[in-house]
Parts: sequence; C-alpha cells; structure tokens
Amino acid sequence: MLQRFTRKSLSLAVLLASSAASSVAMAQLEEVVVTAQKREQSLQDVPIAVSTFNQVEIDTRRISNVKDLALFVPNMQITDSPSGTSGATIAIRGASTINPAVTWEPVVGMYLDGVFLGKNLGGIFEIAELERVEVLRGPQGTLYGKNTVGGAINMITRLPSEEFEGQANVSVGNEGYTQGKLRIDSGTWGKFRASAAYLYSERDGFYDNVDLDPTGGQNPFVNPRSSKDFNNLDSEVWRIDTIFDATDTFRARYSYDSSKRNQQPSKGQLTDVSQAAFDAQGLGPLGQTLNLYTLSKNDNANKISNDFSLYEDSDTSGHGLYLDWDAGEWGAMGDVSLKSISAYRELDYNDLADMDGSPMDLFHSGRNIDYDQFSQEIQLLGSTDTVDYVMGLYYFEENGDVKNPITFFGLFGSPTDNNLYGLNNDSMAAYGQAEWNPASVQPLTLTLGIRYTEEERDQYITHPNTSSGGVGAFDEEDSDTWTNTSGTFVAGWDFNDDINVYAKVAQGWKSGGFNGEAPTAEAFLEGYDPEEVLAYELGLKSRLMDDKIQLNIAAFYNDISDMQVSVFLEGSGGAASNVQNAGNVTTQGFEVELVYQVIEALRLSANYGYLDSKYDEFIENGVDVKNQKDIPYAPENMASLALDWSIGTWGWGNLDLHMDWSYNDSYVPYIEPSQNATSEIDSYSVLNANLMLSEVQVGSDMTMQFSLWGKNLTDEDYRQNTIPFGLWTVSYFGDPITYGMDVRLNF
Repeated sequence: MLQRFTRKSLSLAVLLASSAASSVAMAQLEEVVVTAQKREQSLQDVPIAVSTFNQVEIDTRRISNVKDLALFVPNMQITDSPSGTSGATIAIRGASTINPAVTWEPVVGMYLDGVFLGKNLGGIFEIAELERVEVLRGPQGTLYGKNTVGGAINMITRLPSEEFEGQANVSVGNEGYTQGKLRIDSGTWGKFRASAAYLYSERDGFYDNVDLDPTGGQNPFVNPRSSKDFNNLDSEVWRIDTIFDATDTFRARYSYDSSKRNQQPSKGQLTDVSQAAFDAQGLGPLGQTLNLYTLSKNDNANKISNDFSLYEDSDTSGHGLYLDWDAGEWGAMGDVSLKSISAYRELDYNDLADMDGSPMDLFHSGRNIDYDQFSQEIQLLGSTDTVDYVMGLYYFEENGDVKNPITFFGLFGSPTDNNLYGLNNDSMAAYGQAEWNPASVQPLTLTLGIRYTEEERDQYITHPNTSSGGVGAFDEEDSDTWTNTSGTFVAGWDFNDDINVYAKVAQGWKSGGFNGEAPTAEAFLEGYDPEEVLAYELGLKSRLMDDKIQLNIAAFYNDISDMQVSVFLEGSGGAASNVQNAGNVTTQGFEVELVYQVIEALRLSANYGYLDSKYDEFIENGVDVKNQKDIPYAPENMASLALDWSIGTWGWGNLDLHMDWSYNDSYVPYIEPSQNATSEIDSYSVLNANLMLSEVQVGSDMTMQFSLWGKNLTDEDYRQNTIPFGLWTVSYFGDPITYGMDVRLNF
C-alpha cells in the first residue's frame, strides 16, 4: 500500500523516541509511526488528536496497566472504580462511564490488537508485551469496529521476533512488592515464529485492616476484621503469539492472552456521617457510633477496620485470529489488502466488599459476573496515487449474567437480597473512510467517512427484595433495537513539510438500553435513549527549529444530545445506579502538547488540557434543572511536565534519568450536588522518577539493565472516588508512595 511520510513526528505525550538499546537522546526528534487510521502513517500527518507511547516510553514511565496512561494524556482520566481495583472509570473530554456495569456501554473504547474490549470492568489489567499504545480523543466510528463517542485507547502488542531472543526481568519494591517476567521468541522456523511471555506480580496491601472498637467494648455490633489488609496485589499474566507466513502475500496470526488477579478489595475509608439523616430514620445512636470511625477526606489513612471486605477476583482471557492478505493491484481500486479479525473473550469477576468503612455490618455487597463476547471484523484497505481508503464490516455479540447479593443493615438481621440481571446484545455495522490528496492541490487533504450501525439489546432483571419481605419484588425482561448513520469530514492543509492544520467534524453515537441495576420494574422498563455527539475540532501539528521542537494544538467543541448519565441512587436499599438521558450538554476546550529537544542529552516535554463542560438542558420530571446538576469527571485543568536526561555513556553502560510531574484539577464524581457535597475531589499532583543504567554488557551477546524507580514520590494523599450513601460517605484514594528496583537481562 502507498504510505506517505512527509515529516518527522513524535507523539506529544511521549518523552523518549530512541530505541531501547540506546537511551542517548538524538539531536532531533524522531519519526513516530502510528496506525490510528488503520494504516501506517507518520503521527504528524494524522488529522486526529492522538497521543502515543512506544515500547521505550512504556518501560521508562513504568506504564504497567491501563490506569497509568492517564498521567500523560491531556483531558483524559482513568481511575479505579469505587470499591475495586479491576474496574476502570475512563473519561475523555468530559465524556465518562461512571459505573462500569456490564449492562452499560463504555463511552471510551479500549482495543487490544484491534479487538474491542466490551466492558471496562476488568479493564485495569496488566498486559504482557505491549509495543505501543495510541490514545485517540474524540468520537471514533468510521474507522473502528465499535462506535465510541469519547475516544479510543488502542493497545498494540509486540509481534514475535524473527530471531531467537528473550528477556528476563526481576523487580522488588516497598510493601513487599516482587515481580518476575520472562519472554522468549522462537525465531523463524521455516514459515513459523512464536513468542511466549509470563508475568507474575505480588505486593502486600498498602493499608492494614485492624480490629477496632472506639467504645471500649460497649458496641454489640462490632465484628472481627475480615482480612489483614487492603489494596494488595496478586496477579498472573500469560501471552502466547504465533505467526505463520504462508506466502509472501498471506499471513495468519493467532494470539492468546490471560490476566488473573486475586486480591483484597480497595480500602473504603469513611469520611463523612450525616447525623441528621440517621436521626430522620430514628437511628441517631447508630449514627453517633458510626461517626467514631470517621476519618479525614484529606488524609489517606494507613489503617481502618472492616468486617466484610473479603475478596476481589478478576479473570480475563482472549483468543484472536488475524488473517492478512496483500491482494495486489485491483485496477481503479489501486493496491488492495484484506484483513479478518476474529476474537472471543471471557471475563469472570467476583467480589465481596464492605461499603460502610467500619466493622459494623451496615452494608456489604458482591458481584459474581460471567461475561463473554465474540467479534468478527472484515476490512478492505486500498491505496491509489491520490486516495487511501478503508472499508469494513463488523459484528459483535456479548452475553453476561450477574448475581448481585446486597445486604443492607445486616446488623439488625436484615436478610440478603440476591438480585440477578443479565444481557444478550448484538451489534452490526458497515463503515468506510477515504482520504483524498488531489494531485492538482498537493497541500490539501480531504477525508470523508460514514458508518451505519444496528444494535439489539435483550436484557433481564430479577429483584426478590427479600429484605422487605417480598414487597416490591419484580422480575422483568425487555428488548429493543436502535439504528444510526453517522459521518466524519476532515479538511487538512500542509503549509510546508513541518506545519499543517486540519478542521474536523465528526458524529458519535451510543445506543440506548435498560437499567440492569434498576430498583423498580418501572425504572428498568423505562431504560434510556441513544446518545448523539456532534464534535468539531481544529488542530495544528508542527515541527519547529529544525525538528528540535514539536508543538501540537487541538481545540474542540462537542454538542451532546440526550447524554447518558449514571445517577447514583442513595437510599435505594443498597448501592445502585440508573442511567438516564440528561438532555443537551456542551463540552469545549483545547489541548497543547510540546516536546523540546534542548540539546542531544536533554529533552523536555509538557502538555496541558483545558475543559469547560455545561448542561444546556437537563429535563427531570418535566422541569429543566440544568443549573442544579453537575458534570462528573470533568476537571477544568490538567497538565504534565517531563524531563529526560541522558547523563552519560561509558564503556560499562548508559545512564539516563526520567522524571515526570502531573497535575489534576478538582472535579466531582456524581451528577447530584448533594452527593458531591461530601464527594468533591480536590486537586492533586503526582511526581514520578526512574534512573536507568542500560547496555551493561554480559558476555558476547547479552546485556543487562538496572532501574531505580519511584511513583508518587511526595507521598501525596489524594482521593479519586467516593460512594455517598446519604447516611455516610466512603472514599477511595490513589496509591501512596511506591519505589523499587528492576533488573533485566536481554539475551
């Protein structure tokens, strides 16, 4: 296929572009090739706000899971979902999926080697052998199998090497952290090559679970602690990748990945008790007793006391079959290639967590989730002298069943409500996008894309309401189908080889659905309508001072209709959320990303994101309450700074230092201001560093690398999420300081 590389480029979010074998910074910024538009392109030629991290950046910044990406991408947040460490709350440009329930579609799509990951639950997992990550901001649909309104995170794994080689890593750190990793590439055996990787990690909990009774034995409701700690780590990751080059034009690839985590739930720290709410329920003395366990929202306590914080187990696995055929010249269609992506994935998730921040059984709940998905995508990619295009057909099917036991006020003998819900959903789509560079107007590039989607949702819910003696119990099932046609148009202009601008208009769409956690039959059957986004973006991509400076800027304006928002239902007899349509929302802002190669040995980089979000209309019970609602996960300002210094190169190795600092402005995690009154997240910043000694020769054909690293070096205490129950609020904090040493052998 024809590929055009008109300028050198480097992602604005990356710091190092040198090879892993040499950490000496080049005098000029190097080219980065991405596949954001389904073909290889120079990053600076792609008319999309995109940040990319190559294998060196992933290593240098110690990006070990999806959550780590949020520190380095403007206007993007990824945090652990409340009460767990395996669920991802992801937001891009004010579009967020607050509740990672299996019945709700994510607004930001995660892709692993082109395969859409259906749910954000289980989304924060380690991935062995990542080669590159690309983060696309804004609606995606005319190039991707699954439509997403907020953006996409593409995780691309490393292909098996054509030579026999391997790598062994050992890491140790504070809080008993240990990690071991082994990778082996078979090299080429005829037309076959393969690789296998294994990663095991474990760490003691960051926080202690202690037996505590501030009343000195006068409280009859105090139970023994349920575990010895919180937020520990015990994970095991496998990846197997095989390639068969049948001919010069046909390749088959099969991959298998598995990620297992078996650990304790997150520490739920009690940070507020509403005595007035307890008094209103005739439970004043209980509120006073619970208040004895209240801790500051600004201090991340190193110990609390819980009686039902038992386990959080996440097991994800997937199979992928990729067929690529270089079909050659097809007349007027130019050089053509065909690609098939077949994938099957499974998620098995189980947890049982304490939700009251005390050793009294006020509220605990669990989830037992069995989920699987199948997807099939066929792509036709073509290129002529003036046009590059992609056409695709996509099918996606998902099935899920959830057991959701909830015990509210078990200390009074209230029985457990064994709620059930599940889904069987299908999605079909046809899409295409073409980029035209007219021969008569070389600086101009025009891009047009279109997508048709049909999605059918079939869901059920069963609520026995055992705790109420069966009053209000219901058992419902419903289905519906939605269709949509959306498009994309981009106009780009190259002022020269180093500076170009683009203007983009894109439509995004997210189908309607039903509320799997609905507290009533009416709420389930009412469901919610599709969400539509009309997004405008102006962008500048530039290289200045003979490729020593890269400055990229993107300004955006999103008009969102029927925005789907998750409303936390406090006082619903447990913890549940309903999805409803907010009406019209406007999000606008801009992003600046800068990389400066100061000298050969020193590189500085920075990014900044500004976001302004507001409701234009929020109809509730026939009344516009737009001024009485908040937009969650939409901080006004986000920024990061980074330094990469090649300290020196000697015969015994290369010494390099990486440091990065990130800032996150204050934000709210919920729609309702009354809930945010005890839940607003204050601004915070995080400082990380990594000192690396590489290219230490061992024998004739082996090298070693040593790293001393630290994360959150200032040990800043910061909240990331809360659960406001009305009677009390439980808070969840970011990780405290971690530090350690890595040793790597390359052979």
